[in-house]
Amino acid sequence: MATLNDPGFWQRFWSRLSGRARLEDGERALPFDSHTTPSGSTVGPDSSLKLSAVWACVRLRSQTISSLPLHLRAEDKSLAKQHPLYRLLHSSPNADMTASEFWESQLASLDLWGNSFVLIEWAGRRVVSLTPLNPEKVAVVRSSSGELTYEYTKGGKVTIYRENEILHLKGFTLDGIMGLSPIQFAAETMGGLMDANRAAAREFQNGLKVGGFLKTGATTLQKDQRDRLRDSLSQFGRPENAGKWMVLEAGMEPASAQGIRMNPADAQLLESRYFGIEEICRAFGVPPQLIGHTDKASSWASSLENTNLGFLTYSLRPTLVRIEQAITKKLLLPEERDQYRPKFAVEGLLRADSAARSSFYSQMLQNGVMSRNDVRALEDLPPVEGGDALTVQLNLTTIDKIGAPEETP
Repeated sequence: MATLNDPGFWQRFWSRLSGRARLEDGERALPFDSHTTPSGSTVGPDSSLKLSAVWACVRLRSQTISSLPLHLRAEDKSLAKQHPLYRLLHSSPNADMTASEFWESQLASLDLWGNSFVLIEWAGRRVVSLTPLNPEKVAVVRSSSGELTYEYTKGGKVTIYRENEILHLKGFTLDGIMGLSPIQFAAETMGGLMDANRAAAREFQNGLKVGGFLKTGATTLQKDQRDRLRDSLSQFGRPENAGKWMVLEAGMEPASAQGIRMNPADAQLLESRYFGIEEICRAFGVPPQLIGHTDKASSWASSLENTNLGFLTYSLRPTLVRIEQAITKKLLLPEERDQYRPKFAVEGLLRADSAARSSFYSQMLQNGVMSRNDVRALEDLPPVEGGDALTVQLNLTTIDKIGAPEETP
């Protein structure tokens, strides 16, 4: 049970009041905890995940990015497997996680809290481990001189980390220092969807029957008679009694014969729930059809390939670029930043059907853009001897040589 002496209590309390979108010099930004809507719904990272649309959007983005191989490449585009950072990024960032599990957790934190924090463990000038920190317990402090520090609260103890000890990934940001939580700024929409879900559940629980009035004429019921009547009405209102008849005694009759049953569409429950799903998709930048919302599936994308391309371009790519640049800045030494570059391999998302891939590879091979081993690598096939040479068609020539006699070799 939380008390006023709990170090996390005041952190959660002030986080509800601040809603800080920018971090100025001499200020302190607390993690987002929850937001209470005017209707009384409390919306936070945990409660929002109970909405299927939020769950689907966060899962889709985090699992898609975590499935992309992350390579460290040298200046000549080759894999820098000899660099100690390559194994951490591509295979296992720490002793407890695989690379896929690590990036999935960080992307989920990014989408729910707007920020993710990773403790960088150094051995001299070499990174040896990347350990995720709970974003709920990290406060970012900016001194009057502009220096950033991170306060991590765990077990009642506060640990202060310097800027070079934390890999801070940010979501959409206004100041480049703190990311904004989609949950916090879309809390009203999510709270409305929670209210609509609860209202629909109540209607189904009552067998889609609304409350009403009974006429007793000039007769005044005694207290025990009212109690027995309420018990009877309660029994009649149970879902298992839907469609049954109730006997009205002593001259009682319904105040109105209209509206004894209500269609949930009359209260626009279904429409509001559909609209809430689309609003959540907008907040996360996810096409609704990718999370199974096909009520209004018509969009500019005419195929799954185009949908994936749009999802990669407008939703995933900004996040991928931000992660790549953060890794370059925080995990590579200053003298290495011009020699190595982290890069997500997105070719798997762009892979079309076999006929389209065959046409694309033919064009790349005939114009000397790719070698046969390059194509085999994209298809997860081993290289072959002599497959590294670039080839072009012999009938290609420049415009000024058209009609000129061929030169004798």
